[in-house]
Amino acid sequence: MLNTNIKSENEVEIMHQGDNSISIIMYRISKDAEKQLQNSLKSILSDLSKEQFVPLFYTILKELVINACKANQKRVFFEERGYNIFEEQDYSKGIIDYKKSFSEKMSEEYGIKSRKKGYYCLVKIDYHEEGITFCVENNTPIIKQEEESIREKLEKAMQYDDIAQFYMDNSEESEGAGLGLALVVILIKGEGIDPKYFRISNKDGMTIARLEVPFTPEFISKRYN
Repeated sequence: MLNTNIKSENEVEIMHQGDNSISIIMYRISKDAEKQLQNSLKSILSDLSKEQFVPLFYTILKELVINACKANQKRVFFEERGYNIFEEQDYSKGIIDYKKSFSEKMSEEYGIKSRKKGYYCLVKIDYHEEGITFCVENNTPIIKQEEESIREKLEKAMQYDDIAQFYMDNSEESEGAGLGLALVVILIKGEGIDPKYFRISNKDGMTIARLEVPFTPEFISKRYN
């Protein structure tokens, strides 16, 4: 079990920092979290002489962290309101309540509540000359209804090369699960990165978003290990 005893809801904690890896734990996207993500990426990519990727990877990583933290906060919201997130009718009622009620201000409040309940987002970055791997984990699994929505939007995203067009065509679903993940697919496609290197999975009660970015032909993907 991770140690989630940090001093303030605005802090992030470096869990591990080695020669070729870093792990950061957080509970919501705050100014501190954004700064830590940016600084970590700048340092890593500078070492690899890949500074041109800082804006792209920061946008992707931030989107994945937001997605993970929101999933945790939504779980807390459902628990407080007495909705069973795994029961279809309860989920349908709860998600309507959540969308009506939730706000940016509540994100800060529920970030604190997530920490107190033991929900967290863990960012792991492993890197070397051959490539870089981003892994964003949160300890609430994707439920069936959301997984279906996510898969659908990821399939849609494969048909687009333009982010603006995707959002225009899917504007009525601006609050739906998976839109941020679809953005990631379109961004990596735009950089010539094969979308097969991006995947979402459930494992042992965790939701895991993993993006691998090869820099050389020698890169070995864990997908095929």
